Order: sequence, then C-alpha cells, then structure tokens
Amino acid sequence: MLVPALRRRFALVAALGALLLGSVAPAAAAEDARFEVRSAYLEPVDGVMQLNATLELGLSATALEALRDGVPVTLTLESQLRRNRRFLPDATVAELEQRWRLQYHALSDRWLVTHQNTGQQTSWPTQAAALDHLSRPRGVPIIDAPLLRDGATYEASLRATAEVGGVPDSLKVLMFWVQWRRSTDWYTWTVRP
Repeated sequence: MLVPALRRRFALVAALGALLLGSVAPAAAAEDARFEVRSAYLEPVDGVMQLNATLELGLSATALEALRDGVPVTLTLESQLRRNRRFLPDATVAELEQRWRLQYHALSDRWLVTHQNTGQQTSWPTQAAALDHLSRPRGVPIIDAPLLRDGATYEASLRATAEVGGVPDSLKVLMFWVQWRRSTDWYTWTVRP
C-alpha cells in the first residue's frame, strides 16, 4: 500500500517539475535574443532636435505568446538630454518618454501599432513587419533646438522597455519566473549642437 502511494507522489512531483522547467526554458531561450539599442542620434529638423534610433527587439517568449493571444505589448522609449558642466553636476535639459502599443487585431487579421503619445495608429500585415517598424523610430521630437547653447556639450541617453500589458499583477506575482518586462541598458552618446 505504501509503495503505490509513493509512486503517485513521485509522479506528481515529476510532472510539476517538468511543467516548471518547460515554462522556464522558453524564457531562458528568449534571454538569448538580443534586446538592445543598436544606435541613436539627434538631428535638427525645422528647429527641433529629433531622435532617430535603431533597436534590436528580441522579445521574450512570453511577450510573443501574449501578442499571438491578443494581449498588447507596450514599447517605451525613455530619452534624456543633459548639459555637461565642468564644476557643477550635469544639468538635465530634457526628459521624454514615448510609448507605442503593439497588438494583434483578430477581426482584421492585422497588427496594430499605436503611438500612445499622439494617438496615431498604423496597421501591418505581419508581426515581423510591425516589429521592424517599431525597431526604427524616426523623427521623435526631443527639444527645440534654440534651447540648446551653441558650443556646449550635451550627453544624450536612450533606453527601451517592452512590457506585456493586460495581465493582472496578482498573476504576475504567482508566475514570478515569467519575464513580463524587458529593458535595455542606457545607450549614451555626445551631442554638440
């Protein structure tokens, strides 16, 4: 009698272990996918310094699965512009956060990208096309060029974050091993207007 009960418990523990390992393995594999800012620069256009960047958006397996299931993923670009000062701490000249939401629309069989700061929406036939569009933000206004001092040296920084939306926080806590949010390191470069 004791042996069959132990076998059932062992089988149950083995099944739970396999389930946990199966859930963690895709997240670990997605970690290998690159998620980084590849390049970025500011350029003056019509009196406004605009950001152009190239991102590598290797989303986690959780984010890709959520997208296929219709759950939105939000991409946030955080940018900072600081004026370098010799004897004082650097002065923050501009801080800006831009957000885009990527979501699959099953009725139209299209991938929708919504710029949440402006409300502008674009539609793409495939997930790859939508992610390609998101990976190359162009013409993002940062600061009016006349506000920058001629001859001064500035340091610009950019960071990208992708987050799976629409999932209750209580579920995120229960499934702590799943990667719900992924951020790049800060990408920093020098700007001389």
